Amino acid sequence: MSVLLLLQKMLKDKEKIILLIMIIIVWIIILISWNKPYPNMKSRCTSTKEIELIIKSLKTKNSYGHDKISTKILKLNGTFISSPINYVCNKMLFCGVYPDRLKYTIIKPLHKNDDRCDVPKYRPGLLLASFSTIFETLTQRRVLKHLTKYNILSTEQYSFRLGLRTDNATYKLTTETLNAMNNKLLVGGIFCDLEKAFDCVNHDILLSKMKFYGISEKDLTLYQSYLDKRYCRTAIYNDSENSNKVQIGLK
Repeated sequence: MSVLLLLQKMLKDKEKIILLIMIIIVWIIILISWNKPYPNMKSRCTSTKEIELIIKSLKTKNSYGHDKISTKILKLNGTFISSPINYVCNKMLFCGVYPDRLKYTIIKPLHKNDDRCDVPKYRPGLLLASFSTIFETLTQRRVLKHLTKYNILSTEQYSFRLGLRTDNATYKLTTETLNAMNNKLLVGGIFCDLEKAFDCVNHDILLSKMKFYGISEKDLTLYQSYLDKRYCRTAIYNDSENSNKVQIGLK
């Protein structure tokens, strides 16, 4: 009788051990999959037609950056310059090198409201090289396609996405609030405003996140080249300061 009880106890302990081992294995799989990088983004070359469409999509402006070429001039000559721009863009995509002459930014303070002598009442207006805008649009579309394909972006991410605006976020918030109130539920909200968020972006952290999300080595080298040795200067009327190297932030 005692032998049977011992065997039953051993079987029960064995079942517990097996169950414990299975739980540990599941947790290991979850941790591995959680820390596993996403698939690499597939690089593809651009075409003259794509460059022409990007040029047409640019806003027509008379203002210009370091290259002294406005988007208005680009759009008027898009048919003639699309082929050489296509060649340069493909060189950048496959060599991973961004031209230094496109890394200069001019910052002009733009008055928002109230007292013109109050510095916080101004916001920075960035004037980029027009050709740089073409390349940024080109790469933004490729990265966004990769992020969308693998559902990397949160469903609550509304800004900087095609077909979505902050109006959609306002509509969703209003709808969910009214539905909760109609169901006699308590409604609460926490709102955070990150001031000058883009000016505080750490380049090393940004590049490490891009690598984790599948930006391959060749593309990662290109973005590293894009962020490296960037310069900006502030211009007020016709006077401007000397260019300063950008150590942090996206300008």
